[in-house]
Order: sequence, then C-alpha cells, then structure tokens
Amino acid sequence: MRFQDLFVSSTESLRRNRSRSALTVLGIVIGIAAVIVMLSVGKGAEGYILGQVADLGADQIFVEPSQGKAEGGPPSPFIDQTLTLDDAEALRKSDAFSVVSSSLLTSTVVSSDEAAEFASISGAEEWELETFPATVADGRFIEGSDVDGRARVAVLGSELASKLFADQDPVGEYVIAKDTRLRVIGVMDEQGSQFFQNLDMSMYVPITTVQQDIIGVSYVNYIALRAVGDVDDAEEEARWILRDEHDIANVTGDVTQDDFLVSSQADAVETIGTIGDVLSILLSSIAAISLIVGGIGIMNMMLVSVTERTREIGLRKALGATRKTILQQFLIESVMLTLVGGIAGVIIGVGIAFLGGLAAAQFIEGWQAIIPPSAIVLAVAVSTVVGVVFGIYPAQRAAKLDPIEALRYE
Repeated sequence: MRFQDLFVSSTESLRRNRSRSALTVLGIVIGIAAVIVMLSVGKGAEGYILGQVADLGADQIFVEPSQGKAEGGPPSPFIDQTLTLDDAEALRKSDAFSVVSSSLLTSTVVSSDEAAEFASISGAEEWELETFPATVADGRFIEGSDVDGRARVAVLGSELASKLFADQDPVGEYVIAKDTRLRVIGVMDEQGSQFFQNLDMSMYVPITTVQQDIIGVSYVNYIALRAVGDVDDAEEEARWILRDEHDIANVTGDVTQDDFLVSSQADAVETIGTIGDVLSILLSSIAAISLIVGGIGIMNMMLVSVTERTREIGLRKALGATRKTILQQFLIESVMLTLVGGIAGVIIGVGIAFLGGLAAAQFIEGWQAIIPPSAIVLAVAVSTVVGVVFGIYPAQRAAKLDPIEALRYE
C-alpha cells in the first residue's frame, strides 16, 4: 500500500473521531506550549541579569563574605560576616583600585509625618555613586564627614520621596527608620530596577549610622572595587591584602581557605550562564511531564481505536493487507496527532511567551521576550518522538490481530 494511501486513510480515520482526536491532541499542545514558555522565561531572566551585570562595568570587582568556597551570590545572613570598614581602608591603600566603597543592606519601614513605606536601606560611603553611577536630583549625596561623624542623614529614592512627602520638598525634612530620626539631605533621580530591586524605593544612609544606630553591627555586607589595569591582577591583589588583614596563612593562594570571596564581572557572567542552563533544564523537565501525560493520552486513544476497528482490521488483512501496512497506518495516525499538537503548541507557546515578555517588560525595566529557536525545534522533535514511542504498542497490537478472530469480533 502506497504511503499516500496510508496517509489519506489515517486522516479519514482521525476525522471520523474529531472530538476524541482534539481532546487527545490537547495534552500535547499544553506540553509543547509549556516547554516553550518555560524556556523563554529562563532565557529572559538570564538575559536580564546579564544585562544588569554588564551595566556595572568590566572593571568592577566585588568582595563578599564566604565560607571558604569559591561560590558567589547575594549577601546571606547564614554566612559569617567577616568584612569590615577596616578591610575597605586597607584596600584603598593599594594603587590597584581607583574606587573602594563598602555597603551594608537592610530593609525596614521608613515613615514621615504623613506616611509610612517599607523600603530598602543602603548603608553607603561617599564613593557609592562612583561604583554604582546615579544622579542626585535635589540636595546632595552622603559625604565623608557624614560617614566619619555618624551623621543621621538620608538620601531618598525618587519614588520613596514621593510617597512619603507627596508634593512637598523632602530636603530638610525628617524620616524615621527603626526609631532613628534622619534628616533628608537629598533625593535621587529616577534609577529604575537593578537585579529585581526597585532602587527608587530605597534610601541611602551613612554606613556608620546604619551599623551603630539602625542595625547594631560592626560588619559590612560587601565591598565594591574598580580595578586599575588588569582585572585579574586586581582581584589577586585584593585577596592578598584581605588575607593579611584577616590573618589567614594561605601561602598557596587557595581561595577555599579564605573567609571571603573576590569576584569580577567575568566570574558573574560565567556563574549566571551556568545557573541559567540549570534553570532551563529544570523548567523544561517540569513542563515535559505534560508531554508524557499527552503521550499516554494518545496511546489510550489508539488502543480504543484498535478495539473499535477490530473488524475493519480483520477485513483489511483478509483482503491482503500485511502486518507492516497495519503497523504503518496506526503509527502514522499517532505521529499525525502529535505533529498537529506540536505545531499548535508551538504557535500558542510562542504567542504566550511573546505577550508574557511584553507584559513583564512593563514591570521590570530591561526585560526582553526571548524565544530560543532551539526550543521550537526541540518541541517539534519531541512531539514526533512522543507520537512514535506511544504509538508503537497500539500499532503492534493492531498488526498482530488474527484476521479470522478479528472478523468474528463483536
């Protein structure tokens, strides 16, 4: 029997059971669409974070606490906080860095006489805007005298200032954070989001004030540096300076023996890429469950079809149809179901991913809708494989039917 005839026969068989075929295909559609959407979300998040890292500059270096492992990440309360302002001062004595700036982060309710808002507080030094460039829209930023004198002053993000003081000029007014009264000395220009944090809802306070008056600690969360010359050499210089400051006898330079981590933009990009790949695999694996469910649905439908068409199969065999022909017909039906579902899933998945990316961009500045072409190719390939794998058993069952027994089947 020619392939064209098998194709026509399979198409006609599926058309006779449109409702059942449509419901069976739905599982594949959902699975394929889910795979594409999940991969798009993973790539979108990876692209967003990489863009944020690139904005920091290629000469940026970060020092953060670590438990003797060369692994980065945001500051964690579960890691011993080993960095201090003395470490930053020691790094400033080196010619390898043009800027050294410490930071201490916390969050709390910040209130004025009119309103109260939950905000991020960044304990900062006067070099903050040299490591993370931004503009002061009104007033001034924190100065060295503010840090040295533990001044109770604050610089508000644009959105936080608007919510706390409405149309009133905040400069010269007061806010309260954890029972500490702070005089507003400046308001930042609009900054947007960075690493999923709304900078416009943050507040800068001298780091010494945050340490002693707001939190009550002596450490800093991280130290940001800008390298002069080769970044790798500057990283190594920072490690030796901090080992000396922390009295770490690490003559071999083994980073796993340090109680801090020094990393650059290149290190961050590599780490983010690895995390992005793992995230994509994880999300795809979750979405693949829908494909398995859809494949089982196809197998069930084809088994029912074999049962309903037992007499038809017997008649075909009696008229000369071979086991191979019967096998091919049922396999073609399975593959057609999954291909239709795969194509529909790709269209729906791409549409949802694109619209979802546009929606996310409205809330997260810098987010882009990324639809990896590999996801589409993978979706179509997987749908075909599912059709073959889950269609083999019903097809073999149909092909093995005895023609005489099949003709007698009621």
